[in-house]
Amino acid sequence: MVEETIKVNRDNLITFLDFVAEKGLMKRQTAVSYKKACNVILKILDEREANDLSKINLEAVFQRHRNLAAGRILPATLRSYEARTRAAIDGFIEYVKDPSSWKPSVQQRTRRTVKAAPSVTKSKIGKSDEVAKREGTPWQPSVHIDLQIHISPEATPKQIDQIFDSISRHLPWK
Repeated sequence: MVEETIKVNRDNLITFLDFVAEKGLMKRQTAVSYKKACNVILKILDEREANDLSKINLEAVFQRHRNLAAGRILPATLRSYEARTRAAIDGFIEYVKDPSSWKPSVQQRTRRTVKAAPSVTKSKIGKSDEVAKREGTPWQPSVHIDLQIHISPEATPKQIDQIFDSISRHLPWK
C-alpha cells in the first residue's frame, strides 16, 4: 500500500479548511474566518513560496503584508488575520503529519451569560436602584415614556392650547 503525502501548499490549505468545516471538525464560522485571513495574507506569496507553507518564514510574510496593507486595513484586523493564518497553517501542518488522529487546537468558546450593568434609574419610589438596595427598600421597576407630538402648521393657537390642556389632564406629571 502506497501512502500518499499531502503537499503543504496554499491551495491544499484552503481545501483543508473547507474539509474541516464540512465534516464538523471545526465550527464553520471559525473555518471561514481562517480561510478569509489566509486568502488575504497568503495572496502575496509567489508560486514558489506558496508551494510549501512549512518552509516559509511566517513573520517575514506578515511583515510584507503589513507593509502592503498599510492604511488600507486596520492594525487590529491585521493582528486578527495574522493569528488566524498562523493557527490555520499550524493546524494544517499537524493534520498532514497524522490525519487519522488530528484534532483541531481551536478552543471552542461557550456563550457566557452577560450580567446586566446595575441600573441607576429612578424607581417608582424616587430612589435609585443602588440606594434602594443599600437601604433595604424593595426595588420597583420604572417606566419611561417619550411622547412626540406632531402639530400641523395650519393649527391655530387655540387648537394648540387645547392639545396641551388635554395632555396635562390625562397624563400624570410628577
